[in-house]
Order: sequence, then structure tokens, then C-alpha cells
Amino acid sequence: MLSNKIKNALNEQIQKEAYASNVYLTLATWSEERNLDGIAEYFYAASNDEREHMLELYKYLNTYGGSAHLKPLKDTTVKQKNLLEVFKYVFDLEHEVTVSINKLAKLTYEESDFATFKFLEAFVLEQQQSEKSVNDLIDMIKRVGYDEKNLFYLNKTFKKNEERKAQGLPPVVGSEPDKD
Repeated sequence: MLSNKIKNALNEQIQKEAYASNVYLTLATWSEERNLDGIAEYFYAASNDEREHMLELYKYLNTYGGSAHLKPLKDTTVKQKNLLEVFKYVFDLEHEVTVSINKLAKLTYEESDFATFKFLEAFVLEQQQSEKSVNDLIDMIKRVGYDEKNLFYLNKTFKKNEERKAQGLPPVVGSEPDKD
């Protein structure tokens, strides 16, 4: 069974995953308000990923003697003015989740809860990949530019990436999207 320290830490991680999911929903709205449907789809998918992580943690905690719960979440209002600021914010959010999941994994190791440590391995690796992916997107946004005339290209690239992701293919970050 899980120690009280680990139960509490898992519930804290559940909060972070739920908050991240809500932030991504807010960013999807920010994108749709600017007619950036491809970028909005990216944020909807990211929100769903974070919600799935939350549910995995929720179920794990409930299965192994804990009591998963959510507290009211912080406000997710978007204050960023442009796409580069949004993705820098996304990187900070992902980094915060990475630090948190790493601390949780470290705690499970220190507590000799190797089953939970093993359960968290996928989260640790996925967070590493998430940070890299967001960094790649930031680089692409910087290269292409994020003024109004370049948002069409960026939006199309994001849309193509989401389509490729659904097909199990790698993203086209930094390259020309297919001409339709």
C-alpha cells in the first residue's frame, strides 16, 4: 500500500495535471478567438493528454489504497499577447510539471515504493519529450515569425502536425507543410 507521503504527493500531481489540462483549454480558446484552428487543435490535444495523465494517476491512487481528489483549480486566464509568448508560457507550464513529476519519482524511490516508481517512469519520459517538443515549436515560431502575416503558415503547420500525429507520423516542425 502507498504511504501517506506518496498519497499526498500523487494528489498534488493530480492537481498539476488537471490545471495544465485547463490551461490548454484556455489556450485553445485564445487560438480560436484569433481564427487559428490548427493551433487550437494542438491545444485541445494537449489538454486531453494532460487529462489522461490526471486520470491515470487518479486511478492508480484509488487502486492502491489512496483517495484521489481534486481541489478547485487556479484561474487560467491568458495574458499573453502573441504566439511566441503563449509558447514560452507553455514551456514554463510543462517544465513545472516536469519538475513536479521528477520530485514525485524521487520521493517514491526514497520511500522504496518501487512499484509506484516504475508506474511513473512513462510520465518522466513523456515530460522530457514534451519539453523538447515545445522548445522545437518555439524555435519554429521564432524562425518563421509570429506576426499576422505568418500566423496563416504557422496555423497550417500546426494543423498538419496534428494530422500526422493522428497517423502516428513525426511532426513537420520547421519544414514546409504539404500543399493542399
